[in-house]
Amino acid sequence: MQHKTGAVVYVNDKPIGYGGESIYELLRSLGIDPERPGVAVAVNAEVIPRSEWRVRRLGHGDRVEVVHAVSGG
Repeated sequence: MQHKTGAVVYVNDKPIGYGGESIYELLRSLGIDPERPGVAVAVNAEVIPRSEWRVRRLGHGDRVEVVHAVSGG
């Protein structure tokens, strides 16, 4: 899927149209609550601290991995 700019990022290996969003905005657009505990994000195999999600912009071709921690016993 390409955005009108033609830019794409890969989220968990799925191509997603990209419009210059921050990590925070991208998560919201995917229906993921960025404020929820237990969510972790890596960009190009680098774990990004939550404190940077609002300011870190993604680039065309970036590979984003989103992980949700699940508790249980």
